[in-house]
Amino acid sequence: MSSFSRASRTGPRRVALLTAAVVAGGLVNTIYPAAAAPSPFAGQQLTWQACGLPGLECAKITVPRDWRTPGDGQTLQVAISRTKATQPAGRKGVVFTNPGGPSGSGLALPWSLSTAQPKLAAQYDVIGMDPRGVGSSTQLNCDVAVEPLVAANAYDTRDLSTAAAAARTAATKAIADGCAANPLTPYVNTWQTTHDMDLIRVLLGEQKLNYVGYSYGTWLGAKYAALFPAGAGKVVLDSNTAWMDDLASAWQLMPMAFQRRFDDQFTGWASRSLFAKYLGTSADQVKAVYEEARATYLRYTGMPSAGTNLDGLVRTSLYTDAGFFNAALNVGVLKACIVDNKDWSPLAVTLCLIDYINDVSANLPAQAVSAEQATALLQNPAGVRPGKPGVEAALAAAREATGPTVTLNGVFYAVRCGDGGQWHSPSWWAGYQKQFSASYPLAGYSIPQEVCAHWSLPAQRLPNPDQRSLSPIVMVQSEFDPATAYENVGRNTAQFRDARLVSVQDNGTHGLYGLRGNSCVDDVVNAYLLDGTAPAARTVCASLPLPFETTVHPVAGPVDDKTTPRSTRAVLVDQRVRDEIEKILG
Repeated sequence: MSSFSRASRTGPRRVALLTAAVVAGGLVNTIYPAAAAPSPFAGQQLTWQACGLPGLECAKITVPRDWRTPGDGQTLQVAISRTKATQPAGRKGVVFTNPGGPSGSGLALPWSLSTAQPKLAAQYDVIGMDPRGVGSSTQLNCDVAVEPLVAANAYDTRDLSTAAAAARTAATKAIADGCAANPLTPYVNTWQTTHDMDLIRVLLGEQKLNYVGYSYGTWLGAKYAALFPAGAGKVVLDSNTAWMDDLASAWQLMPMAFQRRFDDQFTGWASRSLFAKYLGTSADQVKAVYEEARATYLRYTGMPSAGTNLDGLVRTSLYTDAGFFNAALNVGVLKACIVDNKDWSPLAVTLCLIDYINDVSANLPAQAVSAEQATALLQNPAGVRPGKPGVEAALAAAREATGPTVTLNGVFYAVRCGDGGQWHSPSWWAGYQKQFSASYPLAGYSIPQEVCAHWSLPAQRLPNPDQRSLSPIVMVQSEFDPATAYENVGRNTAQFRDARLVSVQDNGTHGLYGLRGNSCVDDVVNAYLLDGTAPAARTVCASLPLPFETTVHPVAGPVDDKTTPRSTRAVLVDQRVRDEIEKILG
């Protein structure tokens, strides 16, 4: 590891400002305890059947719409999945999983985790779920008025004019109002889902739910442990929200975290990569080229939303190290074919695309380059969609709407807003945007478009897990995670003293355990799940090199030098698993 100080380049004053922004505001909602599982639901029988992937079985259960009034006759369907332990004689129970979101489908996750971790698969049934509102479960859909979404599409996210701000406020309010109109929305939240989870535990005949959750799944797992401590076994939380604090805070830290990943890791990698001839040979040059390409792309498409879509594409690519290639490929094609190439005629752009893809492919003898997305940026910009749920995805959907409303899955909004907490007013978010967007342009303009600022339905606070009634909680966290900032873990360890932190230095992957091929992380977590050996309070794992590199290039970040990193090695992960995980986690 490097010998220099690893103090964050974010700067102490800016971190302090962000922290103040995150903790400001009061929590005024009631904390709800757990409800008891009624016997009519606990007596149902599970019918398992094959569901697509090898060894994966699926079933559906019936749950009350509202666990506070389970006898009112209103019910929902929840889809669950499992892979059975491959060595039944040594079976130790179940590991329940959740991929995050909120709104992520979790049915395929047991197959991915079991395939990548055969030792885990030998001793545990691995359980997945489409939470209420999602996928194969009873869905929560919101019919949202198209007109305000279309009006917001007329402005670039970086436009802070009064008219643009008003249009974005109307769009986010339209989404909140559309979801509020669905009578199911008040019953899709973490409190209700934890009760579904405990019913699943009962139906499986298990005393304990061991748990592996990623991203929002860390919040869900922590709240299950808080509400059902007697049912919680070994809990592993990977890519952490501030689950001892407030769910909103994870989103408030995203602009800083995305920019840090982009500035401190991606730009340096790009300047050393085969894309340096297009993007520049220094981090500063790469940043400048990105801004030039974004501005030119707006002019090329004539679409105010084009820059927003490009930002979203790059942000999504930052969730994994492998995504760096995708981001560089797409920014590179803009530099080559519309910045440097002044002839924007369809023929000239098409010929440039062909030359560009051939040039990139020639430097990757063992890998074919898919031109689909790079081609879409220039030939079908209206069809470019942000890769994650949120306001930008809603605006993109509105561009293809044919009626007065567009139907959106509402789980992402219902859970985040319904869990309560510090979802500030629209004016607070406008101030946040003005304060931080220039420093964090990749996400600082978009994240403050907050639907929860307009939420009209009741929200609820959830209790925090109590270490006196639980086993140690193991947290896994990469240093430069763009979606769940490293700063979240400090707020958890400060309040849950028996949290065991496994950090990955010089890495920014979102979702690590079992799926990304880091042997250090996998070994530490498997020792806990398989042998009951909890890690030390603090473990630091070394990172794997970034794509096409053979060494790690350290950069300053929030993980310091107090703990010597444990060595790691790359573990081959089946390409089918990688493909599935890209769909689930990014």
